[in-house]
Amino acid sequence: MNNNSLLPQVRINSSKEVLTKLKILLGVKSAKELAGILHLKPNTISSWKKRNTLCYTKLIEVCKQHNIDLNELFLADYSKKPIDKNYIGIPIIYIDDYLEYYLSIEGKHQKLKKIYYPKQVCFDIIIQLYGTSEEQKDSRLLYACCKKVDLSAVEVAYSYAFLLVQKGFQRYKLIKIDQEKKRLYVQKDSDEITELNTDEIIEIFQCIKYFPC
Repeated sequence: MNNNSLLPQVRINSSKEVLTKLKILLGVKSAKELAGILHLKPNTISSWKKRNTLCYTKLIEVCKQHNIDLNELFLADYSKKPIDKNYIGIPIIYIDDYLEYYLSIEGKHQKLKKIYYPKQVCFDIIIQLYGTSEEQKDSRLLYACCKKVDLSAVEVAYSYAFLLVQKGFQRYKLIKIDQEKKRLYVQKDSDEITELNTDEIIEIFQCIKYFPC
């Protein structure tokens, strides 16, 4: 994944700048220490610098664990410059944030970390969840780029992340809608079809695209 696919911004730090800033924010002095935190071999850090590339999923996870602002890490002079008016902050929900999100009735998005994308993107939130993608058929952690929708807008054959009472986020493909019984028939990957009562659904997010963790 290149810089523009995850954090498209007017001026993005190079891989060397990102890694240097990350060492400062983590309070480490050497590439070996940084590699240890990232669970990598030390020569991987050197390779990233030479090739001007990064593994964004690893960096995102470390930033989450150490409460580091992604924008401060990736965007040049972030603390000194306002975000360009053509970009919007997209909230991101990690698995560890499920409970806090569920318990917070109001102002949920204001409390979430954000990643900046161009305003024209077709999703409004990113949710970390388990599932399969077109490239990977086995279940694994994914980042799902989603758009919040109303129950009346759901359509058969599309995949949705449902926030359910006492179950948190669950990703299903919608198989059938029973308006009379107020039920949805859904399927998780290749599992058997199951039923969801509409009264146990708190929020619904249509899954637009995915990228692996």
